[in-house]
Amino acid sequence: MSVVFITDPLESLNAATDTSIGLMRAAQNRDLQVWVTEAHLLEAVHGRARALARRLRLAASSPPPPSPRRYGRPRAVASTWYETGEPRHVWLDEMTAVFMRTEPPLDKTYLTATLVLDLVDPAETVMVNDPRGLRACAEHILPLHYPDLIPPTIVTADPDAIRSFLAEHDAVVVKPVDGFGGRGVLRLHSQDPNLASLLETSTHDGRRAVIAQRFLPEVSAGNKRIFMVAGEPVGAVYRYQAPGDFRIGDPAAQAPVTSRDREICARLEPDLRRHGIRLAGLDVIGPHLIEVNVTSVGALRKADILLGWSLCADLVDSVLGTHEQRGIA
Repeated sequence: MSVVFITDPLESLNAATDTSIGLMRAAQNRDLQVWVTEAHLLEAVHGRARALARRLRLAASSPPPPSPRRYGRPRAVASTWYETGEPRHVWLDEMTAVFMRTEPPLDKTYLTATLVLDLVDPAETVMVNDPRGLRACAEHILPLHYPDLIPPTIVTADPDAIRSFLAEHDAVVVKPVDGFGGRGVLRLHSQDPNLASLLETSTHDGRRAVIAQRFLPEVSAGNKRIFMVAGEPVGAVYRYQAPGDFRIGDPAAQAPVTSRDREICARLEPDLRRHGIRLAGLDVIGPHLIEVNVTSVGALRKADILLGWSLCADLVDSVLGTHEQRGIA
């Protein structure tokens, strides 16, 4: 059996902590052929999707030296951490699974790749995640369909509307609708002397919509990332504000999956399942849903390293189990 990963260039990935690499290693450990390609290398030929891909073999990694820290550290990785064969065309509908793991922004290249992936029958090849779902489930917008689960939120390009919202809540977080990785996220205060300039910058002088959301003081206790696989919460980690930065850093500790968290997951599960979202990362602050990550859900491997979990391996096993349940040889 073979799997293909659509990723950013291999040399741009962190071999020690990147989730895509963790999934590739889990697939390799299960004797699957691992292929890797990039979004711009996908093409449609006679109604079928194919990619110019390379067969990948990951070098062995070794345990890190002993550490006094409570939690684990990344395994040591060789300087040359992978080998690839010569590029060749592969048919994506002949793969056991396709992992779409390209990081945002979701530009024209990304959109075109998802349209090509539409030619692959998800009943025959497991898609992580389904390209139709990737287009339908905008990570910052999807939570708006659950107004009782999220903090007060508006989406607007109008600086005056944001001012009014800010006057009501005193402190708000503003972020681009298509943002990622904390880029362009601002915390605004009603008395900030830079407010006018910040609103002009974030909305491009009223021409670009942004998300404005009431600032949640509960974030000081951690932003929780809940991992959902096939609609079920399988674990959660806390991420905390980085020193000198109100935005969120890497996973730092195991988090409980509370009854409120399970309520949120249960509410989202039918829509995620309907859209073919097999892997999702829900960001929760206190009792509030903030974001639903579906494009290139990260932090799985970091959680594995931190807590000794096996999220990457479990996801690959889930994919293989689904493939076997369908009776596919």
